[in-house]
Amino acid sequence: MPNPKRIDRSENYEYYKDLLLCVIPLAGMAWYYYGPRPLLLLAVGLLTAYLCDCALAPLHGAGYHSHEPSSECFAALIVLMMPATVPYAVVAAAVVVAVLAKEAFGGEGHYPFHPAAVGMVVAGISWPDSVYRYPTPGNVLPLFGEQDLVLSPGMNSILRAGGLPSDSTMNLLTGNAAGGLGTSAALVIMACGLFLLVRGHIKPAVLIPFFVLSIGLPWLLPQLNELPAFSWPWEFVRQRIYLEKYVILSGTLLFGGLFLVCEPVTMPNRTSSRLVYGVALGVATYAFRLVSPYESPVCFALLIVGAIPEWLDLISHRTERIRFMRKEERRLAQSAKQE
Repeated sequence: MPNPKRIDRSENYEYYKDLLLCVIPLAGMAWYYYGPRPLLLLAVGLLTAYLCDCALAPLHGAGYHSHEPSSECFAALIVLMMPATVPYAVVAAAVVVAVLAKEAFGGEGHYPFHPAAVGMVVAGISWPDSVYRYPTPGNVLPLFGEQDLVLSPGMNSILRAGGLPSDSTMNLLTGNAAGGLGTSAALVIMACGLFLLVRGHIKPAVLIPFFVLSIGLPWLLPQLNELPAFSWPWEFVRQRIYLEKYVILSGTLLFGGLFLVCEPVTMPNRTSSRLVYGVALGVATYAFRLVSPYESPVCFALLIVGAIPEWLDLISHRTERIRFMRKEERRLAQSAKQE
């Protein structure tokens, strides 16, 4: 006889489980550079997500049953995008907002906006000095109390002003640069992305146009003080390459592309819709990087573009239906002529 207490796992269970596995090496890198405080921040985020799920379980007419660890996953992503000096209360508040954003639209499998992006945006707008100012790696931070450190703005502020950061390529690849806890170690992020790709969680139809636009637009329209207002794409190649290095390896572009953009619930279902969705995300990310004073343009782009996936699927479905009907009409017309 079937067990009445058995809880069926969500179809996205494997995705969130694998994403949480990717959190482990990124948290390890944060521990290496800042001491145990990042691990305690992560624990606070995970515990807050679990308690929020338990508190909101009556909304679903039953006690707490874990179908998939999505809330914990969103909490981990939020923590990894924040600095090591962020207050614990800010982490808890961001996670609460993320879980509420998930539950407000029906909970598991129904939210149109990425909950981690919502939590990060709300926390960043509410406490910008705590969320978007970063310590220098190599300082072991105390677990509690005041952080007597000089904090610096993220690299996006330098790029937005038309300059270039001074961090070396090796530091950007290994995470030895001021930034979010999990967004700086580009080599580890790319290795985790390869793992997710092999596991079938990354959808190239979304990711390729996203990266093409996010990387291609700065090449075509570089915002550098040392370049003229207009130049052809084949001019000033060296300066453009340096710009692209910091666009790709600093900030949340790589992290957001591999860990946020391919969220299965907020992503369109049809391939043609995913291509348009990726293009829209790439353009929006570039725009927010230029005009937004915040260091997480991918999160802001996800909130704007997150409103269109269902429309894209609907338009794609109707287009395919029209094509099918026209094809049938031509087939019937040809059959009538042959008779």
